[in-house]
Amino acid sequence: MPLEALHIQSVRSIETLDLKADRQWNWLIGANGTGKSSVLEAIHILGTGQTWRHSPRHVQRDGDSEYLVSAHLPDHFLALRRRGEEREIRYDGESLSSAWMLLDILPLQSLHDDNSHFVAGTAEDRRRVLDWGIYYADRYYGTVFRQYRRALQQRNAWLKSGHGQQPWDDGVIASGEEIQQRRQEHLAAVQPEVAALWERWSGSLSGLSLHLHSGWKESLALGDCLLRDQEQDREMGYTHSGPHRANLAFRVRGKAALDILSRGQLRVLGLAYRLAQVKILKQAGLPLPTILIDDFAAELDASARDWWVKELDLLGVQVFAAVTTAGQIPAAVCGSHFCLAAGQLEKETAS
Repeated sequence: MPLEALHIQSVRSIETLDLKADRQWNWLIGANGTGKSSVLEAIHILGTGQTWRHSPRHVQRDGDSEYLVSAHLPDHFLALRRRGEEREIRYDGESLSSAWMLLDILPLQSLHDDNSHFVAGTAEDRRRVLDWGIYYADRYYGTVFRQYRRALQQRNAWLKSGHGQQPWDDGVIASGEEIQQRRQEHLAAVQPEVAALWERWSGSLSGLSLHLHSGWKESLALGDCLLRDQEQDREMGYTHSGPHRANLAFRVRGKAALDILSRGQLRVLGLAYRLAQVKILKQAGLPLPTILIDDFAAELDASARDWWVKELDLLGVQVFAAVTTAGQIPAAVCGSHFCLAAGQLEKETAS
């Protein structure tokens, strides 16, 4: 569901900012520290209930006691206000009890410093990106994921307590194996799309493949691994085996992508994967996310930027992208330009 208008109040360097959004391309232009990333972060907060940064307690502007982000969507209005530990979320005037509901109201795909290099990042980084795509393609996945997370937390609490009968294995096994199955099914659908996108950009670097390691010994069932690990788990106080330890591996011509690709190529590979996730949603006739891109041009030459814009145009998604100069925007792109300085909107232009 695209944003039509956005209001931000007291988020980081922004005192008050209002903008009317283009249905496809919205370029945030300004030098570092002018508030571009804060605009993107504010949209992310509105769509997820949380910041993408490591310091969530300092989101509000210095000297202010609360912040507010609101947006007009087609026929709807969404607002989130936070004051200290108190958070209020309202949708068409009605209070929402959980931030989980925001994920379906305002789907977002956010690309920022913490996840733009997920291919070369941690296994947790790759799991987050993988699970994002499955959540929006498979409506039951969120339920299974929450069931597993609750069962895992309860099992770990029992392991740390060191006493009583262990009642949580069945829940961990049932939801854990279902997560693995749904991840495998999703990758089977996404892999050919990723490969096609990657080859359209890379040309000679064909032979891309994706491999999902389940998070437990491949030759054993999850239940057998939990039984095998029981003493180690009790000694360490946490569960060693399960889909929370899964890892998504990227290979090119049979070799680990991290070993043979440059940093710029790794970023493009990650973009191809994220584009493929959205393409799967479009093919299924599902709602498309708004795309948030912090530092659009980072580590990408002109040809890579042109490729990325062309693929996003084909998807027809709404995009908010930050650049330091208008010269980083591919010439063929239409949309709105928002120039920022010191957390304020200096001017708005259409191209």
